[in-house]
Amino acid sequence: MSDAPDIAPILALLEDARDAGRCREAATALQALSQLRPENLHVRAALARALFGAGLWQEAWDAYEVRFDLMPEVFTKVTRPGPNGPEPMPIWRGGALPEALLVMGEQGLGDTIQFARFLPMLRAGGVRVHAVLDPRVMKLLAPVLEGIDARPGGAAGRVQGVKAWLPLLNLPRALGLRPQQYQGRIPYLAAEPARVAHWRKRIGHQGYRIGIVWQGNPKAPVDRNRSVPLSVFAPIAALRGARLFALQKGPGEDAEAPFALERLGPEMDNTTDWFLDTAAAIMALDLVVTVDTAVLHLAGALGRPALMLTHGRNSDWRWQQGREDTLWYPSVRLVRCPDGNADWRGAAEHAAFMIRTGNLPPAV
Repeated sequence: MSDAPDIAPILALLEDARDAGRCREAATALQALSQLRPENLHVRAALARALFGAGLWQEAWDAYEVRFDLMPEVFTKVTRPGPNGPEPMPIWRGGALPEALLVMGEQGLGDTIQFARFLPMLRAGGVRVHAVLDPRVMKLLAPVLEGIDARPGGAAGRVQGVKAWLPLLNLPRALGLRPQQYQGRIPYLAAEPARVAHWRKRIGHQGYRIGIVWQGNPKAPVDRNRSVPLSVFAPIAALRGARLFALQKGPGEDAEAPFALERLGPEMDNTTDWFLDTAAAIMALDLVVTVDTAVLHLAGALGRPALMLTHGRNSDWRWQQGREDTLWYPSVRLVRCPDGNADWRGAAEHAAFMIRTGNLPPAV
Protein backbone atom coordinates (compact mmCIF):
# COMPACT_ATOMS: atom_id res chain seq x y z
CA MET A 1 0.00 0.00 0.00
CA SER A 2 1.36 3.43 -0.89
CA ASP A 3 1.70 6.17 1.68
CA ALA A 4 -1.62 7.96 2.23
CA PRO A 5 -1.29 11.71 1.66
CA ASP A 6 -2.87 12.53 5.04
CA ILE A 7 -0.01 10.79 6.90
CA ALA A 8 2.76 13.12 5.69
CA PRO A 9 1.78 16.31 7.58
CA ILE A 10 1.11 14.34 10.78
CA LEU A 11 4.46 12.61 10.48
CA ALA A 12 6.23 15.94 9.86
CA LEU A 13 4.68 17.44 12.99
CA LEU A 14 5.74 14.47 15.11
CA GLU A 15 9.29 14.55 13.74
CA ASP A 16 9.42 18.28 14.53
CA ALA A 17 8.37 17.44 18.09
CA ARG A 18 11.14 14.86 18.31
CA ASP A 19 13.72 17.28 16.91
CA ALA A 20 12.59 19.88 19.44
CA GLY A 21 13.41 17.44 22.24
CA ARG A 22 9.87 16.19 22.93
CA CYS A 23 10.89 12.65 22.14
CA ARG A 24 8.59 10.79 24.54
CA GLU A 25 5.61 12.76 23.31
CA ALA A 26 6.54 11.99 19.72
CA ALA A 27 7.18 8.31 20.48
CA THR A 28 3.78 7.87 22.10
CA ALA A 29 2.00 9.40 19.12
CA LEU A 30 4.12 7.48 16.61
CA GLN A 31 3.39 4.19 18.38
CA ALA A 32 -0.33 4.85 17.88
CA LEU A 33 0.23 5.92 14.29
CA SER A 34 2.30 2.83 13.51
CA GLN A 35 -0.49 0.60 14.79
CA LEU A 36 -2.88 2.33 12.40
CA ARG A 37 -0.45 2.20 9.48
CA PRO A 38 1.94 -0.71 10.16
CA GLU A 39 2.88 -0.90 6.47
CA ASN A 40 4.23 2.68 6.45
CA LEU A 41 8.01 2.38 6.71
CA HIS A 42 8.49 6.12 7.24
CA VAL A 43 6.29 6.02 10.34
CA ARG A 44 8.14 3.00 11.69
CA ALA A 45 11.53 4.63 11.08
CA ALA A 46 10.39 7.83 12.79
CA LEU A 47 9.19 5.77 15.74
CA ALA A 48 12.59 4.13 16.13
CA ARG A 49 14.35 7.52 16.09
CA ALA A 50 11.92 8.95 18.66
CA LEU A 51 12.37 5.96 20.96
CA PHE A 52 16.16 6.25 20.78
CA GLY A 53 15.93 9.98 21.44
CA ALA A 54 13.74 9.35 24.46
CA GLY A 55 16.21 6.84 25.87
CA LEU A 56 13.70 3.97 25.60
CA TRP A 57 16.39 1.65 24.34
CA GLN A 58 14.78 -1.77 24.50
CA GLU A 59 11.72 -0.62 22.56
CA ALA A 60 13.98 1.35 20.21
CA TRP A 61 16.12 -1.67 19.32
CA ASP A 62 12.99 -3.62 18.39
CA ALA A 63 11.62 -0.74 16.31
CA TYR A 64 15.01 -0.26 14.63
CA GLU A 65 14.53 -3.54 12.79
CA VAL A 66 12.63 -1.43 10.29
CA ARG A 67 16.05 -1.02 8.68
CA PHE A 68 15.69 -4.55 7.27
CA ASP A 69 12.75 -3.31 5.19
CA LEU A 70 14.21 0.11 4.39
CA MET A 71 17.52 -1.32 3.14
CA PRO A 72 16.86 -4.92 2.06
CA GLU A 73 19.87 -4.84 -0.25
CA VAL A 74 22.20 -4.39 2.76
CA PHE A 75 21.22 -7.58 4.53
CA THR A 76 22.48 -10.89 3.19
CA LYS A 77 19.92 -13.67 3.17
CA VAL A 78 20.95 -16.31 5.70
CA THR A 79 19.45 -19.72 5.01
CA ARG A 80 19.74 -23.33 6.15
CA PRO A 81 18.87 -26.58 4.37
CA GLY A 82 15.18 -27.47 4.60
CA PRO A 83 13.01 -30.34 3.39
CA ASN A 84 12.00 -28.32 0.34
CA GLY A 85 15.28 -26.52 -0.23
CA PRO A 86 16.92 -23.56 1.56
CA GLU A 87 14.80 -21.88 4.20
CA PRO A 88 15.44 -18.75 6.32
CA MET A 89 17.64 -19.34 9.36
CA PRO A 90 16.08 -17.98 12.56
CA ILE A 91 17.45 -14.78 14.08
CA TRP A 92 18.65 -15.07 17.68
CA ARG A 93 16.85 -12.38 19.63
CA GLY A 94 18.15 -13.07 23.11
CA GLY A 95 17.68 -15.46 26.00
CA ALA A 96 19.82 -18.56 26.44
CA LEU A 97 23.09 -18.25 24.57
CA PRO A 98 23.32 -20.59 21.57
CA GLU A 99 26.20 -23.00 21.19
CA ALA A 100 27.19 -21.35 17.93
CA LEU A 101 26.11 -18.09 16.30
CA LEU A 102 26.63 -16.35 12.98
CA VAL A 103 26.97 -12.56 13.23
CA MET A 104 26.61 -10.60 10.01
CA GLY A 105 28.17 -7.16 9.64
CA GLU A 106 25.93 -4.46 8.23
CA GLN A 107 25.78 -0.86 7.03
CA GLY A 108 28.88 1.36 7.28
CA LEU A 109 32.42 0.96 8.54
CA GLY A 110 31.66 3.23 11.48
CA ASP A 111 28.82 0.92 12.52
CA THR A 112 31.17 -2.06 12.34
CA ILE A 113 33.82 -0.33 14.47
CA GLN A 114 31.19 0.78 16.98
CA PHE A 115 29.42 -2.56 17.46
CA ALA A 116 32.34 -4.98 17.12
CA ARG A 117 33.03 -4.34 20.83
CA PHE A 118 30.17 -6.71 21.68
CA LEU A 119 31.61 -9.76 19.89
CA PRO A 120 33.95 -10.73 22.78
CA MET A 121 30.92 -10.81 25.11
CA LEU A 122 29.51 -13.68 23.08
CA ARG A 123 32.77 -15.58 23.19
CA ALA A 124 33.09 -14.97 26.95
CA GLY A 125 29.66 -16.63 27.31
CA GLY A 126 30.94 -19.79 25.65
CA VAL A 127 29.44 -19.13 22.21
CA ARG A 128 31.32 -20.31 19.16
CA VAL A 129 31.19 -17.10 17.14
CA HIS A 130 31.39 -16.83 13.36
CA ALA A 131 31.49 -13.20 12.20
CA VAL A 132 31.19 -12.05 8.59
CA LEU A 133 32.63 -8.53 8.38
CA ASP A 134 33.85 -5.97 5.90
CA PRO A 135 37.35 -7.18 4.91
CA ARG A 136 38.69 -3.62 4.91
CA VAL A 137 38.55 -3.39 8.72
CA MET A 138 39.22 -6.96 9.82
CA LYS A 139 42.89 -6.29 10.60
CA LEU A 140 41.94 -3.15 12.53
CA LEU A 141 39.42 -5.19 14.55
CA ALA A 142 41.95 -7.91 15.45
CA PRO A 143 41.88 -7.05 19.21
CA VAL A 144 38.16 -7.92 19.42
CA LEU A 145 38.30 -10.89 17.04
CA GLU A 146 40.59 -13.11 19.07
CA GLY A 147 39.12 -16.60 19.23
CA ILE A 148 36.41 -15.70 16.71
CA ASP A 149 36.03 -17.21 13.25
CA ALA A 150 36.12 -13.94 11.30
CA ARG A 151 35.33 -14.16 7.60
CA PRO A 152 35.31 -11.46 4.93
CA GLY A 153 31.92 -10.47 3.59
CA GLY A 154 31.03 -9.95 -0.04
CA ALA A 155 30.81 -13.55 -1.19
CA ALA A 156 28.56 -16.53 -0.54
CA GLY A 157 29.77 -19.03 2.03
CA ARG A 158 28.75 -21.83 4.36
CA VAL A 159 29.25 -22.23 8.11
CA GLN A 160 28.79 -25.62 9.70
CA GLY A 161 26.93 -26.23 12.96
CA VAL A 162 25.14 -22.86 13.19
CA LYS A 163 21.40 -22.81 13.86
CA ALA A 164 20.85 -19.08 14.43
CA TRP A 165 22.24 -15.75 13.32
CA LEU A 166 21.83 -12.03 13.94
CA PRO A 167 22.91 -8.71 12.41
CA LEU A 168 25.80 -6.99 14.19
CA LEU A 169 23.70 -4.03 15.39
CA ASN A 170 21.25 -6.40 17.11
CA LEU A 171 23.89 -7.47 19.66
CA PRO A 172 23.12 -5.00 22.50
CA ARG A 173 19.44 -5.96 22.47
CA ALA A 174 20.04 -9.70 22.14
CA LEU A 175 22.63 -9.66 24.93
CA GLY A 176 20.16 -7.85 27.20
CA LEU A 177 22.56 -4.97 27.86
CA ARG A 178 21.46 -1.86 29.68
CA PRO A 179 22.61 1.52 28.32
CA GLN A 180 25.13 1.76 31.17
CA GLN A 181 26.80 -1.34 29.72
CA TYR A 182 27.13 -0.14 26.12
CA GLN A 183 30.62 1.29 26.56
CA GLY A 184 32.14 -1.95 27.76
CA ARG A 185 35.91 -1.91 28.01
CA ILE A 186 37.50 1.23 26.52
CA PRO A 187 39.79 1.22 24.64
CA TYR A 188 38.89 -1.95 22.78
CA LEU A 189 41.04 -1.27 19.72
CA ALA A 190 44.77 -0.55 19.57
CA ALA A 191 47.13 0.89 16.99
CA GLU A 192 50.20 -1.05 15.93
CA PRO A 193 53.21 0.21 17.96
CA ALA A 194 55.53 0.42 14.93
CA ARG A 195 53.00 2.52 13.03
CA VAL A 196 52.50 4.78 16.04
CA ALA A 197 56.25 5.36 16.25
CA HIS A 198 56.37 6.16 12.52
CA TRP A 199 53.55 8.70 12.65
CA ARG A 200 54.78 10.30 15.87
CA LYS A 201 58.06 10.96 14.11
CA ARG A 202 56.26 12.21 11.00
CA ILE A 203 53.92 14.51 12.94
CA GLY A 204 56.41 15.68 15.54
CA HIS A 205 55.77 17.15 18.98
CA GLN A 206 55.37 20.85 18.19
CA GLY A 207 52.16 22.73 18.83
CA TYR A 208 48.71 21.44 19.69
CA ARG A 209 48.08 18.73 17.11
CA ILE A 210 44.49 18.32 15.89
CA GLY A 211 43.29 15.80 13.33
CA ILE A 212 40.20 16.85 11.38
CA VAL A 213 37.63 15.14 9.13
CA TRP A 214 34.96 17.13 7.30
CA GLN A 215 33.32 14.78 4.81
CA GLY A 216 31.40 11.50 5.12
CA ASN A 217 30.24 9.20 2.37
CA PRO A 218 28.32 11.51 -0.02
CA LYS A 219 26.12 8.58 -1.12
CA ALA A 220 24.71 8.07 2.38
CA PRO A 221 21.20 9.53 2.86
CA VAL A 222 22.30 11.22 6.11
CA ASP A 223 25.23 13.02 4.51
CA ARG A 224 23.41 16.32 3.94
CA ASN A 225 23.12 16.72 7.71
CA ARG A 226 26.68 15.77 8.62
CA SER A 227 29.32 16.78 6.05
CA VAL A 228 30.63 20.35 6.09
CA PRO A 229 32.86 22.60 3.98
CA LEU A 230 36.50 22.44 5.06
CA SER A 231 36.36 26.20 5.71
CA VAL A 232 34.14 25.52 8.75
CA PHE A 233 37.27 24.53 10.71
CA ALA A 234 38.79 28.03 10.38
CA PRO A 235 38.03 29.05 14.02
CA ILE A 236 39.95 26.00 15.23
CA ALA A 237 42.85 26.67 12.86
CA ALA A 238 43.03 30.23 14.24
CA LEU A 239 43.84 29.02 17.77
CA ARG A 240 47.31 29.96 18.94
CA GLY A 241 49.69 27.03 18.55
CA ALA A 242 47.15 24.84 16.74
CA ARG A 243 48.38 22.54 13.99
CA LEU A 244 45.65 20.94 11.92
CA PHE A 245 46.21 17.59 10.19
CA ALA A 246 43.89 16.16 7.53
CA LEU A 247 42.66 12.67 8.40
CA GLN A 248 40.22 12.82 5.48
CA LYS A 249 40.41 9.98 2.95
CA GLY A 250 38.33 9.54 -0.17
CA PRO A 251 35.61 12.08 -1.05
CA GLY A 252 36.62 15.59 -0.02
CA GLU A 253 40.27 14.68 0.49
CA ASP A 254 41.51 17.18 -2.10
CA ALA A 255 39.46 20.13 -0.85
CA GLU A 256 41.41 23.37 -0.61
CA ALA A 257 41.83 24.78 2.89
CA PRO A 258 41.69 28.53 3.58
CA PHE A 259 44.13 27.98 6.46
CA ALA A 260 47.31 26.02 7.15
CA LEU A 261 46.49 22.31 6.91
CA GLU A 262 49.10 19.57 7.05
CA ARG A 263 48.49 16.56 4.81
CA LEU A 264 49.84 13.18 5.87
CA GLY A 265 50.59 12.05 2.33
CA PRO A 266 49.48 9.32 -0.09
CA GLU A 267 51.13 6.58 2.00
CA MET A 268 48.39 7.05 4.63
CA ASP A 269 46.22 3.91 4.54
CA ASN A 270 47.03 3.10 0.93
CA THR A 271 46.50 -0.68 1.21
CA THR A 272 43.39 -2.87 1.34
CA ASP A 273 43.52 -2.74 5.16
CA TRP A 274 41.82 0.50 6.16
CA PHE A 275 42.41 2.82 9.12
CA LEU A 276 45.64 1.21 10.40
CA ASP A 277 47.66 4.37 9.71
CA THR A 278 44.75 6.57 10.75
CA ALA A 279 44.62 4.80 14.12
CA ALA A 280 48.36 5.29 14.58
CA ALA A 281 48.15 8.96 13.61
CA ILE A 282 45.30 9.50 16.08
CA MET A 283 47.54 8.12 18.82
CA ALA A 284 50.18 10.70 17.82
CA LEU A 285 47.74 13.64 17.94
CA ASP A 286 46.37 15.60 20.87
CA LEU A 287 42.77 15.75 19.65
CA VAL A 288 40.44 14.74 16.83
CA VAL A 289 37.67 17.08 15.62
CA THR A 290 35.38 15.46 13.09
CA VAL A 291 31.90 15.21 11.71
CA ASP A 292 29.95 11.97 12.20
CA THR A 293 32.16 9.49 10.33
CA ALA A 294 34.02 6.24 10.95
CA VAL A 295 37.03 8.23 12.21
CA LEU A 296 34.94 9.44 15.15
CA HIS A 297 34.19 5.83 16.11
CA LEU A 298 37.84 4.92 15.64
CA ALA A 299 39.00 7.69 17.98
CA GLY A 300 36.40 6.64 20.55
CA ALA A 301 37.35 2.97 20.30
CA LEU A 302 41.00 3.95 20.87
CA GLY A 303 40.01 6.03 23.91
CA ARG A 304 41.42 9.21 22.38
CA PRO A 305 39.93 12.70 22.99
CA ALA A 306 37.57 13.73 20.21
CA LEU A 307 34.96 16.39 19.47
CA MET A 308 32.19 15.64 17.01
CA LEU A 309 30.51 18.53 15.19
CA THR A 310 26.87 17.61 14.70
CA HIS A 311 23.65 19.15 13.41
CA GLY A 312 21.62 20.89 16.10
CA ARG A 313 18.61 18.61 15.68
CA ASN A 314 19.12 16.14 12.88
CA SER A 315 21.89 14.07 14.39
CA ASP A 316 21.95 10.30 14.13
CA TRP A 317 19.83 8.21 16.50
CA ARG A 318 22.82 6.90 18.45
CA TRP A 319 23.70 10.36 19.77
CA GLN A 320 20.20 10.97 21.16
CA GLN A 321 18.88 14.50 21.66
CA GLY A 322 20.52 17.36 23.53
CA ARG A 323 23.42 15.39 25.00
CA GLU A 324 27.03 16.48 24.94
CA ASP A 325 28.35 13.14 26.18
CA THR A 326 27.64 9.74 24.63
CA LEU A 327 26.73 6.31 25.90
CA TRP A 328 29.36 4.80 23.65
CA TYR A 329 32.68 6.59 24.15
CA PRO A 330 33.86 8.36 27.33
CA SER A 331 36.53 10.29 25.41
CA VAL A 332 34.06 11.86 22.92
CA ARG A 333 32.04 15.06 23.30
CA LEU A 334 29.33 16.25 20.93
CA VAL A 335 29.39 19.86 19.74
CA ARG A 336 25.94 20.63 18.38
CA CYS A 337 25.15 23.49 16.04
CA PRO A 338 23.60 26.29 18.11
CA ASP A 339 19.85 26.99 18.08
CA GLY A 340 19.08 23.53 16.72
CA ASN A 341 20.00 24.38 13.13
CA ALA A 342 22.88 23.82 10.71
CA ASP A 343 25.15 26.63 11.92
CA TRP A 344 28.34 24.61 11.47
CA ARG A 345 30.52 27.69 11.88
CA GLY A 346 28.89 28.25 15.27
CA ALA A 347 29.64 24.66 16.27
CA ALA A 348 33.27 25.05 15.21
CA GLU A 349 33.56 28.29 17.19
CA HIS A 350 32.25 26.50 20.27
CA ALA A 351 34.72 23.66 19.68
CA ALA A 352 37.51 26.25 19.47
CA PHE A 353 36.34 27.74 22.77
CA MET A 354 36.41 24.28 24.38
CA ILE A 355 39.96 23.74 23.14
CA ARG A 356 41.12 27.20 24.24
CA THR A 357 39.66 26.77 27.75
CA GLY A 358 40.75 23.14 28.12
CA ASN A 359 37.18 21.89 28.46
CA LEU A 360 37.92 18.61 26.70
CA PRO A 361 37.29 14.95 27.45
CA PRO A 362 40.32 13.09 28.78
CA ALA A 363 41.99 10.19 27.07
CA VAL A 364 41.04 6.78 28.45
